[in-house]
Amino acid sequence: MQITIHQPNFMPWYPFFQKIESADVFVLLNHCQFEKNNFQNRFNMNERWFTMGTNKGLESIVDKRYVNPQRDWTKIKKSLYDYNLEIFDECISNSLFETNGNLIRKICKILDIKTEIVSDKDTELKGTARLVEICKSMNATSYISGTSGKSYMDLDMFHSNNIDLVFQNDKDMIKKPVLEILKDKIKNV
Repeated sequence: MQITIHQPNFMPWYPFFQKIESADVFVLLNHCQFEKNNFQNRFNMNERWFTMGTNKGLESIVDKRYVNPQRDWTKIKKSLYDYNLEIFDECISNSLFETNGNLIRKICKILDIKTEIVSDKDTELKGTARLVEICKSMNATSYISGTSGKSYMDLDMFHSNNIDLVFQNDKDMIKKPVLEILKDKIKNV
């Protein structure tokens, strides 16, 4: 079984979904620290950042809250009015992990991605040890990583646990915002 694991980013770019589609199971990593100025609460499109404001602090993603989600989401919809973002209104709440997870699931449905999506469990493990433990708990035979994984993971830890490590092929990635890919699919929804 192939799995992939990632934090629930806000409107991730399309290669995020290509990675999900290549796996049997996608694990949403909700029990990890929120990363300020990263992709958990913002996305870039047409060289412009779109952000959902969060409460201060670097608590776990599962505990992170959007401060004013309806106001921020309405602002994003107005700025990107050509993209029919109203179809995602039901996904928006004050919980970062619920909002982002719901967006990811809805986008997968629109893209007809059938990969099972599950959430992680809280643990004291960090880094590669945590990824390997998740793989082992799911009887994974291989783990699919993004290309940057080579620079921060202990590759030998996967090998010593009999888990094949597969990296996304940079040449196969369609490096576009997911909304660009979805635009024609959601135009008339």
